[in-house]
Order: sequence, then C-alpha cells, then structure tokens
Amino acid sequence: MSNETILIVDDEESVRKSLADVMRDEGYDVVTASSGKEGIDLLNETQPALALLDIAMPEMDGIEVLRKFRELRPDMPVIMVTGHGTIETAVKTTKMGAYDFIEKPPLLEHLNLVVKHGIEESRLREENETLKRSIEQRYEIIGESAPIKALKQQIDLAGPTNGWVLIHGESGTGKELVARAIHRASKRAAGPFVEVNCAAIPQELIESELFGHEKGSFTGAAAMKRGKFETADNGTIFLDEIADMSLATQAKVLRVLEGQEFQRVGGSKTLKVDVRVVAASNKNLQDEIRKGTFREDLYYRLNVIPLVAPPLRDRADDIPRLASHFLQQFSREY
Repeated sequence: MSNETILIVDDEESVRKSLADVMRDEGYDVVTASSGKEGIDLLNETQPALALLDIAMPEMDGIEVLRKFRELRPDMPVIMVTGHGTIETAVKTTKMGAYDFIEKPPLLEHLNLVVKHGIEESRLREENETLKRSIEQRYEIIGESAPIKALKQQIDLAGPTNGWVLIHGESGTGKELVARAIHRASKRAAGPFVEVNCAAIPQELIESELFGHEKGSFTGAAAMKRGKFETADNGTIFLDEIADMSLATQAKVLRVLEGQEFQRVGGSKTLKVDVRVVAASNKNLQDEIRKGTFREDLYYRLNVIPLVAPPLRDRADDIPRLASHFLQQFSREY
C-alpha cells in the first residue's frame, strides 16, 4: 500500500472514474481533473507523485499539458493515456519526457506495473538527489574570508570551462574540496568525479590503476580491470599529489592528456576518453622541475588554470565558521 498521490487528467468522466478506482484499490490517493487547465492547477496544489494524462482533450490537449508539467515538475513521471489512432502521438510524447504511455482501455495488470515502476524510479531519483546534496554539503568550502571569497570566484569562472586546472597548496588546505567544487560547477557535473591519490598507490601499480589492465597482463591480473581514466569518461579525474608520480608514469599521463587516448596495461586496443583533468600538489612543482623529478612539459600542460588553496593561517577569520560547521557535523553524526 502507498500514500502517494496520483493525478488523473482526462475529459471523459467514465475514464477518470475507472482509473481512479483502480489506483485507489492499489492504495494510492487520487485527485482527478477534467481538463488540462484544471490538471495544472491541481499539480501545484497537490504535488502528486505521478500523473496519468489523456492526450486527446479539447481546449488544451495532453501534449500542451505535458509541456507545462515538465516545466513545473520536471522529475515527476507522466504516463500518457491514448486512444486508438494516437499511438504515434504517444510515442512522440515519450521523446518530450513522458515516462511511458498506455492504451485505452488499459490492461489493469500492465497499468499497475507501469505506475509502480514510475513511482519507484521517481523515488530513487529523489533519494539520489538527496544523497548528492548531502555529499555536496560534506565537501562544501567553508569560509567568507577574503582569500576564500577570491578562490570561490575563481572556481565559478573556471568551473564551466573545459580548461585543465592545477591546484597548489600545502597539505590540509582542502585541495580536494576545490577539485570537487570545480567539478560541480562544470558542464560535467552529472558525470563521474574520480579521485586518484598518486602518493598512496605503489609505483608498480599506478599504471594499472590509471589505465587499467587486461586479464593475464601480469601476475595477479586474474580479470580485466578498467582504469581511472576510463571510469572518469565524460567527467573529471582528480590527480592528487601528482608530483609523487615517477617520471615514467608522468610521460604516459602526458600522452593521455595530449590525445585523450591510451591502452590498458598488456592491451593493444586504443581507448578514447573525454576527461577533464584537475591535478594538485603540496610541493612546489617549479622546484621539482629544477631537481629533475617533474616533467616541465607536463607542468605546462596541467597548469592551464592555476588555483591556490590558502592555508588556515592566511584565513584566520574563518576559524569560528569552521568550528561551528564541524560541531554541527559531529553533533549530527554522533
């Protein structure tokens, strides 16, 4: 049983009553409308979980109503109800964002299944959005000091571009938070954010971690494995502590950055990806270049948009805000 509300919009009273009875028998609350305009008014008043919408109605037809529903409630599933001869129109509505369509008179088992799946999908989408917001709050950059305001402005400018970013900053200054903020502000925000801590992966495994490997390519490679670059396709890869990579791995990363293509370890097939690279280091990379431990060409390839994560001593005004934030966070958790 469910307490979700179903909105039924149909100009035929017999159809409205029939659909409403079926939905009530399944445990749903039901509101009905005899016209598209009334349906739009009820959408705002009742906040239904799902709508059953007739296509052929006078004055305002189902396509116009669907367009308005998508505008007002883009995440609400809308199931189009179609009579004989309007199947082609019903198919068009799915391209406009309708969840599905059913024919009159509907088979009850099929109707109940489509409604159930629509509501479940909507609920999952809502849970994912809630989880996403929770994660975003966890990785929020806290502070209103001048250095943090300047950093946030730079993120707002850099985020929507596809430019590669190099974040400089000491350990503990929140370079990962900056990288995640750039991803959220980008056109790739719906894609994956894949983090690689280059300092935490043994050098003999880092190429497999970054590029993946084929089955049997080395001892212990019992199955094919996708690498981080492949996983980050259409999203952002964050290469943290990139100065800890060996020069040999740096050369291979440079080749990936130049062509957005690579081969898995032990493989011969060339894979193409569309990845935005954000890198970070707590070391002075200019010093590392002079020492011969970091490639100059890789540095200039990465340093398209340089950002600096300021240390706490340069933003002491933010200490009360940070203290309050962590007190609230730990109070919720414990």
